[in-house]
Amino acid sequence: MMIGNRRILLSVVDSTNRYARDLLGELPEEGTLVTAESQTAGRGRMDRQWMSATAQNVLASLILYPEREAEEWGGLPLLSGLAVCRAVRSLATIDAHLKWPNDVLVDNRKLCGILVESGRLGSRPWVIVGIGINVNQVRFEGSYRATPTSMALEAGRPFDTDEVLAAMCGELDRLYADWREEGNPPIIAAWKQASRMLGQGVVVDENGVPREGRAVDVANDGSLVVEFPDGSTERIFAGDVTLQKGTK
Repeated sequence: MMIGNRRILLSVVDSTNRYARDLLGELPEEGTLVTAESQTAGRGRMDRQWMSATAQNVLASLILYPEREAEEWGGLPLLSGLAVCRAVRSLATIDAHLKWPNDVLVDNRKLCGILVESGRLGSRPWVIVGIGINVNQVRFEGSYRATPTSMALEAGRPFDTDEVLAAMCGELDRLYADWREEGNPPIIAAWKQASRMLGQGVVVDENGVPREGRAVDVANDGSLVVEFPDGSTERIFAGDVTLQKGTK
């Protein structure tokens, strides 16, 4: 399978993830990629709005039919972020690194966000990986939890968005093949090498209750292991995890 062999290119869409979900009834081939120049209702995790200037960034959603057990699907957001991080580093001298579970950062500035959705169509499981990479956008309006940045801002030059997309697809293809063959362990090991999060202070917000702790590991199911001040550890599967202020 080559990810992106079938590409559906849209000028404007409300959400590439929504468009990809609507395609599932047609049973598109695995690796089908939906891309758009502009989204009117793009969103990230926790239903946060994702704003993007027209034709300046990579806005893409990938359709997968994972054959591994659902307990291992927690590796897919990590795999996707790792693919973007590697693609960015291959194209420019940009010090990109990873934040659990699905952000690509430069210092604490957000370069890419990923939204993974999953379900079943009859007996067939599906996963849609939505990826938004800030490529050439240099002005960001509105309020953001993490300051946005772009490849152009970090490198001081513009990039060909199709070249960025092709590099990302190549990395996704290799990593997804590894995941299908070996599951989460090699993905998590590579993710840890590309992240600076472990050992750092974090704030875990579950249902509006923030708790401070320290990120200490990523478990084999893709969950984040956090150590709290009383010495206890918990595996975080969902909720909102942010780096404590002053952490890079």
